[in-house]
Amino acid sequence: MFGKVLAATLLAAGAIAAAAPAASAAPVKADDFGACMDYAVGAYDIEPWLAHDACDASSFEECYWVLRRAYVPAHVAGTACRLSFD
Repeated sequence: MFGKVLAATLLAAGAIAAAAPAASAAPVKADDFGACMDYAVGAYDIEPWLAHDACDASSFEECYWVLRRAYVPAHVAGTACRLSFD
């Protein structure tokens, strides 16, 4: 529980900076499952089943920890989940 609160606090405060994908992509809007999937799978080669589980989660925190438990870097997990839940 504490880890989830800490991660959410760090992400909200901007302490964990998000890196832009290497390829130039069109701007995406938040609350977009497809954008989350495209970012995770397309830009960072995350397995599609894992990205789907994360992007389809019921909350930002759940999405974030699905990816982090699979050793996805924090900035990638945060950015992908922000696309689905901000």
